[in-house]
Amino acid sequence: MTQQELIEKFISLSEGKLTTHEWMNWFTDHKDTVEKICGRTAFLKIKPKESFSAIRNVYIGQLGAFDWLQSVKIDTTFSELYKKDWEKEFDNFCKVEKQKEKQLQQDIENKFGYLKDIYPKFFRQLTKSYSHSDIIEAGLQQEFILNKEKELSIQLPEDLIIWYRNISNLKLEGLEIDFQELSTRTIQKKQYLIMGEFWLYGDGDQLLYSLENQNIYIFAHEHSPPKIIKIANSLCDFVEKKMVTYLREYES
Repeated sequence: MTQQELIEKFISLSEGKLTTHEWMNWFTDHKDTVEKICGRTAFLKIKPKESFSAIRNVYIGQLGAFDWLQSVKIDTTFSELYKKDWEKEFDNFCKVEKQKEKQLQQDIENKFGYLKDIYPKFFRQLTKSYSHSDIIEAGLQQEFILNKEKELSIQLPEDLIIWYRNISNLKLEGLEIDFQELSTRTIQKKQYLIMGEFWLYGDGDQLLYSLENQNIYIFAHEHSPPKIIKIANSLCDFVEKKMVTYLREYES
């Protein structure tokens, strides 16, 4: 392919005379020559991106081709066709995503609406952070809690019972609280309940509930030496403040 042939193709693209299929096929067949003639910088501006749609790629290619033509003093017209097609595609995409978000929020309301009276801040954050990859399973009947108390030979505090009566299993990114895994652990002569894991300081950090003062701690095992770090005054504070802040920061 000669430089003149490339110029003619770029002019056709700039004037909106090529279909997306024609442009993408042509570029694939001649990309090495395009880079050789136009240079690396211009080539990267014109080159289709794998994450972009076909219409967005043809619009990006048109912008790059037009700029290169201008740089070599070749005048041509610039069609708005590809831009309008891409804007229409993007607008449709936004509408679909908005509908998905609306449906997800409705699903959250249907599944977890009962939490708004118990953990209102946590519920509100769920409407913003929850995804289908997250797991939140409904609470347990009292008999299962009584059986766990017998298994551990302890009486669970009221705030823990309220949590497990409403949520038996919670798995979010970096945070897991599963009733089935609830166990006891003595650290530095103090007894804790291992509620699950909260990767606030390192992967695999355990989430601890103090049976002495009902505070919430993390066992930061990657510290040297490992240390117990207090993160909330109560389970309610942990859910309504620490978890909400964590989810909000993770979301952003």
